[in-house]
Amino acid sequence: MSVQCEVTAKIAAHAPMSVFERYLTIWVFLCIVAGITLGQTLPGVFQAVGKMEVAQVNLPVGLLIWVMIIPMLVKVDFGALHEVRQHVRGIGVTLFINWLVKPFSMAFLGWLFIRQIFAPYLPADQLDSYIAWSSSGVA
Repeated sequence: MSVQCEVTAKIAAHAPMSVFERYLTIWVFLCIVAGITLGQTLPGVFQAVGKMEVAQVNLPVGLLIWVMIIPMLVKVDFGALHEVRQHVRGIGVTLFINWLVKPFSMAFLGWLFIRQIFAPYLPADQLDSYIAWSSSGVA
C-alpha cells in the first residue's frame, strides 16, 4: 500500500460518522416515500421524465449515475497504478465474479422471480421480454 493510501486509511478509521451517514437508511426510505408520493400526485411530470431517453437509456438516470460515480473516479490514486501487479489475485477474483458468476446468477434470479414466483401476476405475452430484460444487466 502506498504511503498516501495508508494515511487516508488511518484518517478514515478515526473519522466519526456524519449525521447523513449514520441515518442513511432513513434518508433512503424517505426518498423512496417522496418519490412514490410525487409520482402519484404529479404523474405527468414523471412520465415526461421517463420518456427522456436515447438508445433506451433514460437520460436523467444516466446523468445521476455519473454524478454518483464521478466522486469515486476523482479519488483514484493514479500514482499507485504501478502496484496493480501486487494485487493480481484480488483483481482475478473480481473479474471472475463480475464476468462469470454475476451474469448467470442474475439470469437465474430473473427466471426464478419472473417466470416462477411472479408469473401469475404478469401478462403472459410479456414474460419472455421480462426475462430477457432482467438477465441483460439493464436492471
